[in-house]
Amino acid sequence: MEPASDYDQMVDWDRRLAREAPFFRDVFARFGVERVIDVGCGSAKHAIMFRQWGHEVVGVDPSESMLAQARENASAAGVSTTLVEGGFGELERLVGTGYDAVLTLGNGLPHVDGVAGLHATLTDFAAVLRPGGLVVLHLLNHARLIDGCVRMMPAVFRETPEGDRVFLKVLDYVDDGIMFDFVTLTREPGAGPSADNAFAHDDPAETGWHVRARRSVHTALPADLLFEALEKAGFEAIESYGDHAGRPFDRSADESVIIVARRSQV
Repeated sequence: MEPASDYDQMVDWDRRLAREAPFFRDVFARFGVERVIDVGCGSAKHAIMFRQWGHEVVGVDPSESMLAQARENASAAGVSTTLVEGGFGELERLVGTGYDAVLTLGNGLPHVDGVAGLHATLTDFAAVLRPGGLVVLHLLNHARLIDGCVRMMPAVFRETPEGDRVFLKVLDYVDDGIMFDFVTLTREPGAGPSADNAFAHDDPAETGWHVRARRSVHTALPADLLFEALEKAGFEAIESYGDHAGRPFDRSADESVIIVARRSQV
């Protein structure tokens, strides 16, 4: 199974979207958002929700496997939305200008190519937005991870048609970045506990467990750096939240940060 499908299994989308939807409804209403770009859209679950609300949505992602999953998800939901293959810094060239909002959600932004890539990305965001247009950034709180040298995110367990699955994220710290090892453990259907396998075994053929791992290095983007970069790119009225209930951001404690800013009217 491709990592794109793994992603949809790992995330409890019904619960997540129910939690996040009121935040986006409020923000879109406050700032008059109709035309939206979701960059790093992944499997398009957010883009599909926004389209169901009646917004014009363009989903952009560099992964063809993710876009294939996005097309399947859109078809299953009975909606049509524009999906474009591309990455950060390419929006103006790919989708034009005059949008009301650019969103990058679910920890997509740290895939930028260093701090220079961050500045290029935010400049591109500003270029595709109308004056007063909105940017929403949602990502892990890197300051908490780095300051606490957090080594592992909470494990996720899912029962799936392919068998029991455990999703792990193990972290290491490198120059100006955080290295994530994404590990998926899958136990074949029917390979659960029995009298024959109740004791320790190392062979996957005996236990039914198989391991797949991939590695990704993310640019370290603590919130203070993001605030400075947004201002440099021409954004103002910057707001930050610790969750989708709108609680003020706590740099030392919150798992994630949500940043909302407006492109200058000039």
